[in-house]
Amino acid sequence: MYFSRKYKVGVWIVSSFIGLLIIANTLISGVYVPTKEYMIPLDARVNNTFLLAILVIIIPPAFIEYNNSVWLREVDNNIPRFLRDLTEGVRSGLSIFDALEIAAKKDYGPITPHLEQAMVKFRLTSDLEGSLIWLGEKLIRPSAKRVTTILLEAYETGGRMIQVLETSVEMFTSLAEYKDEKDSQVGPYILLVYVGNIIFLGISWVILGQFLGPLAKTATDPLIAQAGVVRMLDIDYYTSILFWSAVIEGLMGGLVAGKIKDNRIGSGLIHSVILLVISLIFFNLIY
Repeated sequence: MYFSRKYKVGVWIVSSFIGLLIIANTLISGVYVPTKEYMIPLDARVNNTFLLAILVIIIPPAFIEYNNSVWLREVDNNIPRFLRDLTEGVRSGLSIFDALEIAAKKDYGPITPHLEQAMVKFRLTSDLEGSLIWLGEKLIRPSAKRVTTILLEAYETGGRMIQVLETSVEMFTSLAEYKDEKDSQVGPYILLVYVGNIIFLGISWVILGQFLGPLAKTATDPLIAQAGVVRMLDIDYYTSILFWSAVIEGLMGGLVAGKIKDNRIGSGLIHSVILLVISLIFFNLIY
């Protein structure tokens, strides 16, 4: 199903409340107390808790946005096939009403349930225009609204109905092919977001494991410490900086990926979730 705006707002409110409750509990219980020298958490458990709270906030909306993106994509993909079958039915001698009735019994993904309801409305009211307009609104996509307008225009043209439908099939098929080509072209850019995040994690490993780690051990040597040659802050401070840098990069990178692929920032939440989970695993298991 497609989740409307009121469901999305409700999910955002509930998930945000639970996530903020986790953060507030961490602060109230005294597990994390900001200090003047280190404003960010140094304890890995506190960092994990805050990141898990962020995931709690965005995972349910991410699922809804991903579901809606797939739903809308299926509508666009099935429109050419729906129009093609409808045109074949009219060409074979069926009226547009009978052709719609037969089409309602076929599988066009998310189009079929609403098409069935539209035909029920037509049987009850005999209002083809109102039923098709309702169908276009329920399918949400601009392409679906254009299809219903084309069907009404084809019905009004009478003898030229087949010509109008055939032209529409060619147009929507071309649009679908263009969209497929566009998706294949933007695919590498989505991959680039993931590669950039992995490269950042690799650099973090080099900085912490090969540079700051040995340097911190050297700084603990009594002779080195007494000479004041090497002065360092707590190594956990640098780890936390890189941890939250990875979180910010993953969150923002996922949103950018959604904007590139579907032209909707919300659809990138699922990418943000994946990148945040990768960062969480990296800082807890690899480092």
